[in-house]
Amino acid sequence: MKPLTGSEWSRFARWLKAHDLTPASLFGGNLETLLSGWIDKSVDVARIQQLMGRGAGLGLALEKWQRAGIWPLTRADPEYPERLKERLGWESPAVLFGCGTRKLLRDRGIAVVGSRNASEEELHLAQLLGRETASLEPPVNVVSGGARGVDRAAMLGVLEQGGTAVGVLADSLIKAATSTMYRDWIIAERLLLLTPFRPDAGFNVGNAMSRNKYIYCLADAAAVVSSASRKGGTWNGACENLKHGWVPLWVNRNGGEDRGNHELVHRGARWLPEGPERLPALLAGLVPSPRTERSPETPQPEGQAVRRTGEHSDDVTVESIESTRHDQAVTSGEELFEGLSSSGNPNFYSLFLDWMRRSADSAPKSRASIAKDLNLHQPQVRAWLRRGLKEGTIVEAPEQPEMYEPAASSQRTLFPTGQDR
Repeated sequence: MKPLTGSEWSRFARWLKAHDLTPASLFGGNLETLLSGWIDKSVDVARIQQLMGRGAGLGLALEKWQRAGIWPLTRADPEYPERLKERLGWESPAVLFGCGTRKLLRDRGIAVVGSRNASEEELHLAQLLGRETASLEPPVNVVSGGARGVDRAAMLGVLEQGGTAVGVLADSLIKAATSTMYRDWIIAERLLLLTPFRPDAGFNVGNAMSRNKYIYCLADAAAVVSSASRKGGTWNGACENLKHGWVPLWVNRNGGEDRGNHELVHRGARWLPEGPERLPALLAGLVPSPRTERSPETPQPEGQAVRRTGEHSDDVTVESIESTRHDQAVTSGEELFEGLSSSGNPNFYSLFLDWMRRSADSAPKSRASIAKDLNLHQPQVRAWLRRGLKEGTIVEAPEQPEMYEPAASSQRTLFPTGQDR
């Protein structure tokens, strides 16, 4: 019997929660009675019963994996990374398998990704970014995919310099966890290997593509060293991040003409700055927008408002007529980072709260208006609003559903003195 897919499990988990049930509840009563109201196109009660009957086999598999130092982490566990829940919601993996110290899941991270077939120059940059990450304080992980090429170069760069890394693998966790390449760093609690797939799963293109979102969502910023254009895992992962706005994205300026780096900037990424201060700049968001720092390879013709091309009709290029409107949005968004140099090291969420506080004299704001004012993607704003509502720092305006304003108790400076976690 085929296990539930991620989307199937998400539907089932939402239904359980809506009916005040947990997965554990299914073992304490009559299953048909408990699930009497459950209707789904692909997951019927008979299938759930059969899957629950495989508990003995699952127990043997877990025992085998645990002997290799691999542990499971479910969405119900307190150590499950909040970043995944905030950014992916019900689409976050129901179970993660890992090897290494879980405490790295609480630290900030910079995702460094790129092609498996990168040039020597690109591999050198990936390794250099890893080394620079190792010097940041408080500690920052390199988050990558562990594949050969850019991913592995960045991870080895930070580890060899004494830093920490989180590798989100698409396959073969049990093999990687026991390999001589990684074992010493795992034991030293400087490396965590993670996967949303079975620890003994072989390579699968679909899994490799789908795990990219977890790399971005476990980080606070991302750097693409090299990417092909319109194909491959690096390209798809970067475009998915740009679409959903999980984390700010920067790309290497020196990619070859056949690479997708310039096109990613054209779609909304930013150029990776040079020099030893680039990574603190990435984490703080203090890098010019690509709309005001155009690539010489992507000149903007005048006289057109919007251009749509061929089969990629969803790819919109904002031209000169739109530039004034966009620049105004960028200027508003830059208010988010006012006072950054004098505020220690605040994170984006705290800066967002402070912007909301400074906007308190105006009318309550909708999610769409906040996203427009700050030049952010709506999924990011939704996640921050949800967190603010939960913490009590943001409230819905009285008699105005889905209109938000800072809570009265938060009418003070909201910059934290340390990292908010």
